[in-house]
Amino acid sequence: MNDRISKCLSCEGANFKFYSYNKSLKLPMYICQDCNLYVTGESSSEIEALVSNYYDRNFWDNARKGGLSDDYSDSYSRGRFRLWSSQFKYCINHIKKESRILEIGSGHGEAIRQFDLLGYQVIGIEPDKKNVENIRKDLKHSTIINDKAETFQLKSEFDLIWMSHVFEHLTSPIEFLQRIRKNLKVGGIIFIEVPNVEKKNDHRTFTNIPHAYNYSKLSLMNIVKKSNYKIIRCDCIKSPMKYQGMINKIYNKIFNKDFYPYYPRLIGNTESGEDIRILAMRD
Repeated sequence: MNDRISKCLSCEGANFKFYSYNKSLKLPMYICQDCNLYVTGESSSEIEALVSNYYDRNFWDNARKGGLSDDYSDSYSRGRFRLWSSQFKYCINHIKKESRILEIGSGHGEAIRQFDLLGYQVIGIEPDKKNVENIRKDLKHSTIINDKAETFQLKSEFDLIWMSHVFEHLTSPIEFLQRIRKNLKVGGIIFIEVPNVEKKNDHRTFTNIPHAYNYSKLSLMNIVKKSNYKIIRCDCIKSPMKYQGMINKIYNKIFNKDFYPYYPRLIGNTESGEDIRILAMRD
């Protein structure tokens, strides 16, 4: 094996086992037995070429089958809004009204649209031209740029960098985090959310989507630390049960606040959490 797979990017161990083949990328996947980092491919060059090719073929539109509805009336749009709402609550103590935000990977635009409605100034980076066109017409305070996470160049500094379900697609995560560090003010915050590979009895498959890496809580924390950020917190996040939704609804009606602080998502553990969230600071 070459350097990419012989040494774990996260923990620097060498204890890899074959997991499966990635059906989208047609490459083998390996798991680090020490930190549970899932690695796709055996060289950075082959994974970079294939992932880039997916983006160039408008992967996001093909995969998501439509954008957001203006009134969030369909289930996909409601789901994206609910996710953003929980993420916003998770970060709110670190966001000021005057905060400038950089979103890397805007997708269909649920985050940048909602931040813009609240009056925040956001610059969004999005590789899909159709998504950029659809988002741009709705923005009043913000800007969306058609570019890739790996290639965009900005001189501005931001109070918050926001990445929701983008980081797992990046082929050089440490180099990427080190590069964008210059775009974060001293004391600024980076927010990342990725799928959690350690969820017990998870029926999702990580072999059907073009992820360069799939993360455990430990491996994500290791990579953020190695990129010279100070971790503020890192949590596994799960969807609520029906009874928890009822508890939150009743509590909210009585006290005008959520019983579960990040509802409609809840704090879980490594076995129950569907996703991982991390907040880190440039110090």
